[in-house]
Amino acid sequence: MNLNTQFVFDGKLKRNLIIGMALGLVCLLLSLVGDDEYNTRFWTNYLHNSVYFTGIAFTAMFFLCAQITAFAGWIAAIKRVWEAMSQFMLVGIFLLLVVAAGVWGVIPHFELYHWTTDGLTDPNSPLYDRIIAGKAGFLSPFFYTIGVLGFLAIWYFWAYKLRQNSLKQDEHETASFDYYKKERKWAASFLPLGGFLSTVFLWEAVMSIDPHWYSTMFAWYSTISMFLGGLSLMILIVIYLQSKGYLEYVTRDHLHDLGKYLFGISVFWTYLWFDQFMLIWYANIGEETIYFKQRMNDYPVLFWGNLLLNFVTPFLILMRNDTKRKYGTLFFVSLIVFFGHWWDFFYMIKPGARIAAHEAKEISEGKHQTSHEAAPISPATHSATGEHGQTQEASHAAEAAVATSGAAESHGEGAHGGEQAASHDGVSGFKMGFTIPGLQELGVMIGFLCLFLFFFYRQLERAPLLPLKDPFLEESLHHSTGVYDEEEGGGGHGH
Repeated sequence: MNLNTQFVFDGKLKRNLIIGMALGLVCLLLSLVGDDEYNTRFWTNYLHNSVYFTGIAFTAMFFLCAQITAFAGWIAAIKRVWEAMSQFMLVGIFLLLVVAAGVWGVIPHFELYHWTTDGLTDPNSPLYDRIIAGKAGFLSPFFYTIGVLGFLAIWYFWAYKLRQNSLKQDEHETASFDYYKKERKWAASFLPLGGFLSTVFLWEAVMSIDPHWYSTMFAWYSTISMFLGGLSLMILIVIYLQSKGYLEYVTRDHLHDLGKYLFGISVFWTYLWFDQFMLIWYANIGEETIYFKQRMNDYPVLFWGNLLLNFVTPFLILMRNDTKRKYGTLFFVSLIVFFGHWWDFFYMIKPGARIAAHEAKEISEGKHQTSHEAAPISPATHSATGEHGQTQEASHAAEAAVATSGAAESHGEGAHGGEQAASHDGVSGFKMGFTIPGLQELGVMIGFLCLFLFFFYRQLERAPLLPLKDPFLEESLHHSTGVYDEEEGGGGHGH
């Protein structure tokens, strides 16, 4: 069987990706136009895409390691694609190094994370915030650097070693389990490293944007969101490569299995979304419920669009067995899911960062209401915000009391409550780039995607597309789901 196993990164593709990266850079700079004094739109766009695409690389490594550990043979025909995707974590280290520099105060007027504001953890400061002070050991520049850059470096080291071992396997004279056993050791040891350390990575990089809020399910939820983004991008890449004459040995059966993962894990993501929402809403603790209350009231397009893109669309389209085997349909759904989980991270990052910048501005202008004993909202108070008979002032006051750093509890009543309601109104109106993605956000996403693909294709051309000495290669080349397809003439093959 004569197979095209060497990818060529041609000049035309390079040129197009460079143009895309240039577009992304221009859009990132354009997001500075009309931005606030802390360049919140600029920095949220940068963080959003840096975390999302780095997370895609991490989940590519995690998925590959899970398959290798389980002796999954079907993956062999496409494992080089996963390996190349995982190497982008090296670029992610440099991207997030810039954010870490801002956390350390190297970048002036960097208020992406509210907990970096001076005085919040000092009991003698008028800005003292008891909640953030209690998390000072975790929400600190040192721990941020360890949890984001340090853990990412560990993951990349494992991804590099796994790929190197996979390439050495090709140098062996015959297919042997010797190198595969070594590869499996790297894969099996990565699973706990990735599983446990990813929680801290996501808590620091994303969840700490809302420093008063917390969720024990957040890491599960956001990791699965990254994984679905990576899985959908994987499918798009495979279909694109096949259209260019590569991966001709990848059949509809391989894509069918990838489609089943896309369908099943989309349902799992929805379970996590609902579970996090339901448990927090049912417990009715104000400092937790505020996260959803704010997004439902002030960002309804983001809130409901998230479910439409990431659950309704893949669920309804991929329910049928044959849609997982149709290239056009699978490509379309994967495109929606990829964009949908980019939207999901936009939803996680933008509202909280907007409030952080607003509070930083109030502090700088001396308008910020502070207290040495900032108390979280009581469940009873928050219950009142959910009743239709209560005033908007009560609701806004409750939300602002949690979203601000160290704001005194007022229950939304009296002059103090009116001031907090007004404060919250400053961040609840429509604002392009925060309420919904604007053209700049879409352009930045294209730029980061082109950066990812450029690095990915450079890695892909450095090794054969097919691991010829993989002991499971024959099993993968003859992989069949047993699903009959009239288009293929039966047998599940015949692409």
